[in-house]
Amino acid sequence: MLVRRRSEPAQTGRIVEDYAELTDTEERGHAWAPVHRWAVALDDGRLVFADTDDLTADPSTPGSAG
Repeated sequence: MLVRRRSEPAQTGRIVEDYAELTDTEERGHAWAPVHRWAVALDDGRLVFADTDDLTADPSTPGSAG
């Protein structure tokens, strides 16, 4: 996966967890801290949390579309 965020250059990594069931923050009473749907382990060792719009398939990865 490519993680593209406004604050930094695109990074490659892999999805390790989907938090879709937790993304309805109004129901949980913390709309001030929205949950990002995807946990992504970046190739540089960091773990980041991203929204679906932040992710694209990495064309350099075998088996990816492109």
